[in-house]
Amino acid sequence: MTKSQAAKAFLELSAQLRHEGLLGENLTVKAALRGDEGEIFFAELSGADMTMQEIATGEEQEPFFHAFYVKPEAKALLLLSGTYASVVAQRMHALTAELDDMAQIVGLTARVAASLAPEEIARCLRGRNSCFVKNAGMLITGRAISEAVTGAILLEKAAMTHLLAKKIGGAKRVPLFSAALMHFIYQKKYSKINLSAETTKKPGVEEPAEAPAQTAREREIRAQIVAYGRRLQDEGLLQGTWGNLAVRLDERYMLCTPSGLDYRLLTPEDIVKVELTTLDYGSQRKPTSEKRLHRDIFAARADVGASIHTHAKLCGVFAATRKSICCIEGEMKRLVGDEMHCAGHALPSTKKLSKVALGALGNRNGCLLMNHGVICLGTDLEAAYLACKAAEEAAAQQLGL
Repeated sequence: MTKSQAAKAFLELSAQLRHEGLLGENLTVKAALRGDEGEIFFAELSGADMTMQEIATGEEQEPFFHAFYVKPEAKALLLLSGTYASVVAQRMHALTAELDDMAQIVGLTARVAASLAPEEIARCLRGRNSCFVKNAGMLITGRAISEAVTGAILLEKAAMTHLLAKKIGGAKRVPLFSAALMHFIYQKKYSKINLSAETTKKPGVEEPAEAPAQTAREREIRAQIVAYGRRLQDEGLLQGTWGNLAVRLDERYMLCTPSGLDYRLLTPEDIVKVELTTLDYGSQRKPTSEKRLHRDIFAARADVGASIHTHAKLCGVFAATRKSICCIEGEMKRLVGDEMHCAGHALPSTKKLSKVALGALGNRNGCLLMNHGVICLGTDLEAAYLACKAAEEAAAQQLGL
């Protein structure tokens, strides 16, 4: 990595953090990138300003750089205050995973470091990718910049979930075995798809298609899935690679998003055509791990043409408390139903998840998934998207936000 490449990366990082509300006039960020020769590129981000320097091995370093030694696989570090994260850092000793996205990318708990002393950083990052830091906010590590940004978004979201959930009875932890299993799978397998794609593929550049000839309708739906995926991410309803979209193509096939690929990198040719009966997808990219859930919904609900599974932040508060969203009225009631029930616990991608989700859905167009997220349905992608927005608005209304 050259100095100019690092500067460009920091500018892109700034834009993403600003969009997520993690960087602003009163929210500063310290960021570090590890170069190929062991050098460290360091930037201080504040509002629209950025100062950057290159630090060679052996030179005086920032205290949080010690995270590079604790996590030798890390390529990026972020030290940032956040809004809710800074509150947790001051009040708690550790935060237990109450949503499965935190369990996957951070770990079963996020510890609170008393300071940026090397021994504290080592203690709090042992077996974890991130931690809170008293009087500083949160320290995030990532094997790529995108993973660090996603980690920051999810740890801030975890802190928000814990604090807002107190309004409606308090959040409950992700079942221990499930949390441990999901973290293991993410670290060893799932995340590597996106990390590999990030180093070999540039956003907006399509790879040659290997799939059979596509009808005009299929080409249109592929483009729509990409567009709605990015739209949902821009509006904060999706984070990183979490969440997925599926559309019924015809009686035999559905089209769905691929597994583990960030929506910023997605192109129409990445969308996967899956056979509804067998879930076969041939030699295409691996489809979303929730393909079974989407297929089972299409099989059970002839009125549904599209389904969207998100990790929307405010719906996540209710998923973590395992309570229904029950203040739906007006346009929200028309799009979703009179109430969004919370389905019981099930591991992702399992038959049990389909069973509990279908039970919670009934004839409504949305339900919560315990400690997980939300799934919304519609006759097409626009209707499913509007249902997602309506559910998040309903959650905000019930939380008094």
